[in-house]
Amino acid sequence: MRRLAAWFFSSPRLPISPWSTIVWWELRRIPFNILVAVYGTACLIIFFWAITTSGQLGPGEDAVEPVALLATPLVINALYTLGWLVEVPVRWFVPSLSSRLGPVLLKVGLGLGTVLISLPAAIWMGYRIAQLIRLAP
Repeated sequence: MRRLAAWFFSSPRLPISPWSTIVWWELRRIPFNILVAVYGTACLIIFFWAITTSGQLGPGEDAVEPVALLATPLVINALYTLGWLVEVPVRWFVPSLSSRLGPVLLKVGLGLGTVLISLPAAIWMGYRIAQLIRLAP
């Protein structure tokens, strides 16, 4: 697992061209998607458990808009593509930029993504815990 993480966040080899930047990002797309899918599935399970046991859903109500659930992978991949869409022009304007830019952008994107993925699960889990200890209706 450490070798995979070391590779995932490794700096690209110098010199860094626009094509090598794109290749660096695209080689990491599938592992990124697997990581986000596993984490997102765990968060979705927690969310569904918390919201369905809370008593807040009425008869026939959906916990999640099905279209949003289907659109999520497309949106996540569009945002992932922003990584190299940002890095390529930045490197063009500042060619002497550190080779760490890609890994830093990837870490920031992955961090922000996990926070956003976690929010519904965290909010509903917090609400459900408050119910269980009788702090919420």
